Amino acid sequence: MKALTQLKAVLVFIAIFHFVFGFGLMVSINFQKAALAGYGSTLELTPTTIYFIRIIGSFAFVLGYLAWMASRDPIRYKVIVIGFIEFFILRNINRHLFADELYIALNVSQTMNVMTSVFFGLQALLLVYLLWRTSKQDKNRQND
Repeated sequence: MKALTQLKAVLVFIAIFHFVFGFGLMVSINFQKAALAGYGSTLELTPTTIYFIRIIGSFAFVLGYLAWMASRDPIRYKVIVIGFIEFFILRNINRHLFADELYIALNVSQTMNVMTSVFFGLQALLLVYLLWRTSKQDKNRQND
């Protein structure tokens, strides 16, 4: 399978993931509860936290849209792919730099923190590798 096809597939996965989670977090308190439980969190859902989780859902939904657009033509929308790489890296840095806050505020375990970091770290690495391969193949094709 060509790198471009693989890159598109990863971006579609990222898009669907963010569409589903974003929409669910925006519109459903039960989805919020399930997402927090799956994350291992015991955050109390108050009107304030429900509202902030809905904002996070809106952000995630827009990320899904951006990933979907980038999946259509990753070379043309390279800046979006790079943005996701940066986002996943910064997200992981923050997860560990402010780990104590994560453990206290959300009651997330260290194991879940590491598993989540691996999940998003692998996506960042995969995007870097596939974007590099796709860009290299595109340059080779232009030089022919």
